[in-house]
Amino acid sequence: MRVGILSDGPDLSSYLAEMFNTWGLVLYEVVEPDRILELDPKDVPVLVCPASQSSRSLVDFARRGGTVICFLPEGPLAEAAGLVYEGEKDVPLRLRVTAYPAAGMAGERFPIVGHANNYSPAPGVQVLGYFSYTDRYEGESVGITETTVGQGRIVGFAFDLALCVLLLRQGDPNRAEVVPEGTGCARPSSMAIDTGPPDSGWVPFADLLSRLLVDTVRRYLPGPVPLLSHLPGTAPGILLYSGDEDNADVASNDAEFECVAAAGGRMNLYIIPNRTQSAVPDVERYRVQHDVGPHPDLRPLDGCSVSERLTEFERQIRMFQDRFDTPARSLRNHCTAWAGYLEPVEVMEKLGVGMDGNYFSGTYGYSREDAPYAAFGGAMPMRFCWPDGRVLNVFQQHTQLADDIMFGTADYSYRLSPQVFAGVLDRIFTDIETRFHTPYGVCIHPGNWVRFSRPQGRELLRQANERRFPIWSFDQWLGFWEARDTWRFNGMTRQGCRLQFALEGERSHGALWLAIPAKDSKTSLVEIKLDGECAEWQTVQRYGEDLALVPIPAGKTAISVSVMYGSV
Repeated sequence: MRVGILSDGPDLSSYLAEMFNTWGLVLYEVVEPDRILELDPKDVPVLVCPASQSSRSLVDFARRGGTVICFLPEGPLAEAAGLVYEGEKDVPLRLRVTAYPAAGMAGERFPIVGHANNYSPAPGVQVLGYFSYTDRYEGESVGITETTVGQGRIVGFAFDLALCVLLLRQGDPNRAEVVPEGTGCARPSSMAIDTGPPDSGWVPFADLLSRLLVDTVRRYLPGPVPLLSHLPGTAPGILLYSGDEDNADVASNDAEFECVAAAGGRMNLYIIPNRTQSAVPDVERYRVQHDVGPHPDLRPLDGCSVSERLTEFERQIRMFQDRFDTPARSLRNHCTAWAGYLEPVEVMEKLGVGMDGNYFSGTYGYSREDAPYAAFGGAMPMRFCWPDGRVLNVFQQHTQLADDIMFGTADYSYRLSPQVFAGVLDRIFTDIETRFHTPYGVCIHPGNWVRFSRPQGRELLRQANERRFPIWSFDQWLGFWEARDTWRFNGMTRQGCRLQFALEGERSHGALWLAIPAKDSKTSLVEIKLDGECAEWQTVQRYGEDLALVPIPAGKTAISVSVMYGSV
């Protein structure tokens, strides 16, 4: 049993696969259009299609018992789905999910950008979600529908979900190189796409929208299907800790390093390679307990061409690697200065940088929205992708908090006192622990640590420990994510109450766990076997679902898994 992802030329099918990888549904295959008629719905129960598919073979697949999940259906597919096209809808919109719970959401609505259509549903079409606008009463229409077709169904999204997630997370390419007045340079925050009134910034809406797709797929699979857990061990969340060195001295670095280590954590320090006060022996000492990466400074080139800034960007990464004889695993630019749209990411891919930390929440220079997921709605690591479907092998990891922006004394700062921040952080971490189960990325500069942000930094560490959030560096997180990315579920079969499959990967990691649904309609999980041996599990609740977490045996890259459900 596998999930099919249709690929028909340049499209966002690879980005859809990236969403599946992100949430651990590593049970898919790419399907070419000429194979649709050959697909057996018993082997491929669900077929997910990129936008604007009109193939009659998709309708045939549904009639034979399959589930077709499509975006912006048209032609025969829209006709079979009972949807009459009434023109395009203005964006941004909001999507209100009404039929099934949406993971992580509790009354909030999803911002919708990119392309959306207005459809009139025929009688008998079940509406799963509605479009509306935040600034006017009129304009509501169907956003997600389900229609029975023969022995199967067509689930239609009235918007291009893949493009929507891409634009929300990465920003609008038409805003590349926009420099808000008084900000001095282009930044990722300048590219944030217009999502309308700021009503969604307290939820990682882009990532939860991709999770909505994954859970929609899972709903139409026969029986419960496991996931590869996206967090280490049994942790309900994780704190990703970093600091930009800027002009800090070695003593300031050491002060923050010591406090993070005392809390059982590990952090990244990002260093400007051509003006750091840290000598080679200092960096070697830092790396015993922590991680170090480049902090390229492009600000002296403000106003220069994109190509000039990219050349300097590459030069400074290479300078860091050569001077400190260590690979650049993750990075963040000084002032998050950027060049173009994803051109810097192409440089990172070329040089082997695996994770970018330049996308900060918020719209610096545009507005005063200080919610933790403002502007981008991103928290999970996902590879960057050009709008034409080219995926880049660099993970985009949003950073939700920077100490100069939240706690400093500059005009642009929100100036939160330690006491006020403690209450705000309690809300953020409570949501992560109980609703979102996503990373929280921070940048606490060592120079600021010794001047004003130490109390808030200690509060971050204290609350993370209190809630059992691991405190990891970005490099450490990247290592986990790279190992996890190699694993797949193969040969999955279901016979009665028993589910069997092969779990296969290329890299072992001690924090990788399986997440197996603890219930199957009227039965419950009674047994898990790994390579024929009974395994113990820990039951947790994630997104309103009871899951059995079981560790993947260390050192192994191929494990047979057998899961049995029955009466308890």
